[in-house]
Amino acid sequence: MLSTAASQNGHCEQPAPSKAPPVLTAGDITPEALRAWELGCLNYFRQKGTAADDQVVKVAGNLLDPRIQDWYSNNGDHLMALSFTEFMTEVRKYWLPSDWAATVRQKMLSSTQGTKAFHLWAVEIESLNVLLRGS
Repeated sequence: MLSTAASQNGHCEQPAPSKAPPVLTAGDITPEALRAWELGCLNYFRQKGTAADDQVVKVAGNLLDPRIQDWYSNNGDHLMALSFTEFMTEVRKYWLPSDWAATVRQKMLSSTQGTKAFHLWAVEIESLNVLLRGS
């Protein structure tokens, strides 16, 4: 997990989805930001017809935190040989807190509908559940 004195979360940006892959800005990575980046990458691969062997190389440089860039630089041969799915597993394992999946599950289990419309609450639960894909 990334951690800085004045902790600031990274976030996903993708101003032109059909022209360039998304960027994950520098800062602490949250499961939500990482999932947004992953989905943006998958959409980019589909739109551009990116071959599976080229996917990690095309997007890994768009993880902009210097610590992640150093990690990628130091482990590039290994990481570039992975499929994008395997790469994302490595990123989650290395850069998210060890208990991130349990935290998301606990959020789901402790969630209540309250005064929200049922469909809005259901979408919130589904959004949390999608974070657990690949975990």
